[in-house]
Amino acid sequence: MKLSDREKELLAAYRQVWPAPIDREITDPGLRLALEIEGFEPFSAVLLDKAAPRIASALHMVLPFTGHLIHSAWSGSGVRALETMTLQGVEAHENSTYFPVPGDICFTVGHAEFTIFYGDASPAMPSGKVRESVFAVIEARLPEFQQACMLTRLTGVRPFTLRFA
Repeated sequence: MKLSDREKELLAAYRQVWPAPIDREITDPGLRLALEIEGFEPFSAVLLDKAAPRIASALHMVLPFTGHLIHSAWSGSGVRALETMTLQGVEAHENSTYFPVPGDICFTVGHAEFTIFYGDASPAMPSGKVRESVFAVIEARLPEFQQACMLTRLTGVRPFTLRFA
C-alpha cells in the first residue's frame, strides 16, 4: 500500500495524540511461556517481548511464578493470581489496553496483578476501569484454556505456575 504525503502526515499527527494500538503480533516464535493450570496439560503462550520489553525483562527475575488463580470480581471473563506479582522496574504501562481479548496474559501496573482473560471482559476495580499491559498470548487450545478459567469461576481457586517453556 502506498500512502500519500497527506496520509503520512495524518498518521504522524494521530500517533502524537492517541496511544499506540495494542500489539499481539508474534514476531519471535522462539520465546515461549508455559502456563500450567491444575488439571490441564500446560498451555503454550508467546511472550510479546518487543511490545512489552520491560515486562519481558522483569519476568526473568520472577519466573517461575506459582500461585492460585481466582476469578476476577469486577472485570468479566478473567482470572487473576491471588498472590501479587512484583516486576522490578515496571512502573508504566506497555502494550496496554482497556479491551483484552481471550488468551491475553497481562500485568496490571499499579496493582501488581497477573491477570488472564478468557472471554468478554472489561477490566475494572470498584474505582473504575483498569488498563492492562498485554505481555503474552495463549497460542493454541483456546477452548480448553477457556474451560480451565471457567472452572476457576465455578470452583473458586485453582493452582497455577507460569514459567519459561
